[in-house]
Amino acid sequence: MNGTKRLPWREGLRVFRERMGGLTEAKKSYLKSDRDARKAVREALRFGPKTIPELTQQLNLPGERVTWYVMALKRYGEIVEAGQSGDYFRYALKESER
Repeated sequence: MNGTKRLPWREGLRVFRERMGGLTEAKKSYLKSDRDARKAVREALRFGPKTIPELTQQLNLPGERVTWYVMALKRYGEIVEAGQSGDYFRYALKESER
């Protein structure tokens, strides 16, 4: 193992993936685009609160996808509501995430 110690759950996950045929290139590509989109939402919010339509325009992503990421980040406490702008809530990074 190249001198590194693997965590037991990681080893179990590796074995499971091998048994199931590993990750396909399509799945790897999906996971990468998902990770990149979440990172882009966080990065956009580093410069101040934004509404979902503002994020959609800035990130050039479909509104449903931006809504999905914003709601997930909110649920897991990474972002918070920061007031309203017209009919839309503004979202900002939690202070500890900045």
